[in-house]
Amino acid sequence: MKPKIGIVGAGNVGATIAHLCLMKGLGDIYMLDLNSDMAQGKALDMSQSKYLFSSDITIEGGGDYEKITDCDYIIITAGLARKPGMTRDDLLNKNFEIIKEVALKIKTSKKNPFVIVVSNPLDVMAYSVFKLTGFDKKKVIGMAGILDSYRFMHYLQQKISVSGDNINTMILGSHGDTMVPLLSKTLINGKPASSLFPEAELTTLANKARNGGAEIVALLKTGSAYYAPAASTVKMLDAIIYDRKITLPCSVFPDGAYGLTDLFIGLPVTLGNAGVEEITDFKLTPEEQTALEASAKAIKEQLAVIKDKF
Repeated sequence: MKPKIGIVGAGNVGATIAHLCLMKGLGDIYMLDLNSDMAQGKALDMSQSKYLFSSDITIEGGGDYEKITDCDYIIITAGLARKPGMTRDDLLNKNFEIIKEVALKIKTSKKNPFVIVVSNPLDVMAYSVFKLTGFDKKKVIGMAGILDSYRFMHYLQQKISVSGDNINTMILGSHGDTMVPLLSKTLINGKPASSLFPEAELTTLANKARNGGAEIVALLKTGSAYYAPAASTVKMLDAIIYDRKITLPCSVFPDGAYGLTDLFIGLPVTLGNAGVEEITDFKLTPEEQTALEASAKAIKEQLAVIKDKF
């Protein structure tokens, strides 16, 4: 029997995740959106594209939470984008209310599902889903570090002629201004990137990754990134469904790892069919550990804004 994948939010990110799942044959899909006709229309359009991929996946769209609670995997992309005149706290509060409603509805799930959270501010929303649903901490995971790492890989590849498969990097911490690129763990063709780039240039490229989303927003003018966020999400889903046991940077409950607790933050984790199977203990440089702790502090400051709303 094929797995069932539920996607909450059929906007650009959710719909692109659905189409990638369809192409990869990961499981039957239900897309839910407040605009149920739009979700249904996108699902119908995708259904008529699957013959290119010789896919037997079924995909539906609508507004029925009962179908979401029957899914083995739930991906949450719902939420607002920041608008002119809206403070970060405004966005945090509004998206928390959306995520709270979603979390309380999926809490009734029949399947003890895996949940991947994509909504922003990512680390706070993933923590909120974990707290509100009471689901196993190994099965609630935030998507961010893979996206940030992909962006860094892109800027590195622009500077050096090498296959993307031969670039390895890892970005930890929050999905935001305090993300922590592990330059000490960045390898190109098995060689430390620091042996191929001056430190100042590596830092510049890492900063471009940090601001990669804002650059896309500025170019699009009427939206934000969705192809790479969707690809990053499907990378995680594929690792869990197929028990890949690969190490990826994901936002998780650290449970004391790296000296951190009581939040969600990007850490290197092994993903398999149990979800977060292990938090990998990388030896960080003192500078990287300090940056990770600063990132955790920034996330906790955001959590403090909504602490009375759970």
